[in-house]
Amino acid sequence: MPEPIQLETKDGLYLPEADLWLDPHRKKSCAFVSHGHADHFARHDQILTSTPNAHLLRVRYNVTPTRLVPLNFHQPHQRKGFTILLFPAGHIYGSAMIHLTRKRDGATLLYTGDFKVRRGLTAEESVFRRADTLIMETTFGKPQFVFPTITEVSGDILNFVNTALEDGATPVLHAYSLGKAQEALAILTEARLPAVLNPATAKMTTACREAGAGLPQPVVFKGTVPPDTCLICPPNSLHKEEYKHVHNPRTAMLSGWALTPGARFRYRTDAIFPLSDHADFPGLLEAVNRVRPKRILTVHGFTQEFATELRRLNHDAWSIDGEDQLELALRV
Repeated sequence: MPEPIQLETKDGLYLPEADLWLDPHRKKSCAFVSHGHADHFARHDQILTSTPNAHLLRVRYNVTPTRLVPLNFHQPHQRKGFTILLFPAGHIYGSAMIHLTRKRDGATLLYTGDFKVRRGLTAEESVFRRADTLIMETTFGKPQFVFPTITEVSGDILNFVNTALEDGATPVLHAYSLGKAQEALAILTEARLPAVLNPATAKMTTACREAGAGLPQPVVFKGTVPPDTCLICPPNSLHKEEYKHVHNPRTAMLSGWALTPGARFRYRTDAIFPLSDHADFPGLLEAVNRVRPKRILTVHGFTQEFATELRRLNHDAWSIDGEDQLELALRV
């Protein structure tokens, strides 16, 4: 059995044999960037990323092309004795997992970044590859997080929008400008409901279209919302001056945290719907079953809780934080 691929965690996730960082928060010489959300991005000297996400990084962060190493999904890339493959993560459009195989002995590692198992409307369908070591995000790593199907949550969102329109209100969907906003637009488009998008959201939607996403041309919000039309904008937008002429807004937040008690009041919206771009608890377990790793390291979210659940299922699983409590079987 080959030795596991080395991983260092002092200043983020670092693979010293490949001289490659995984989604580090601070600038590094060479890093894999799984997707375009700000908490996974920094201005590294060299960025390995998927081809569609490379375009999003250029548009969103003005990254110069010379810093980017765009890789098509499933296209082998050779680096320092490793074969690297990127697979769709299903999180947002262009999001990727990275799989490494050490050539000298065949040892493998899969880092998921943020991912979703269920197929959404806009992101590529996730693809998993067998690996000895699995490093996985566990944002919703507690059993209470079981999301409804996309059909169910879409139906609830559309019911909210249609009811608001019937009442003479302006439906406002709060969604982050990259990822959730495109999913909301796709839901409305399928139902043939028009929408206007705030400029930042429209910009990222156009970038996704340019990168290959099957989305309609966005209509930009310019101070007013036409009749029978929905507004899509980031959370906490309506207090800004440019939204003061929105007539009778009725707001809804789109977030997996809708499943936590009091979520609607925390977000200060009229409604909240559990539309998530992360895997829920069953999805996390499914990912483990599909990868079949020998060891598992959990990052982000409920890392210790999910690692504990995995150990109860006889997996060698530990939180990257390194503060797990070893369970002892007590004899009664």
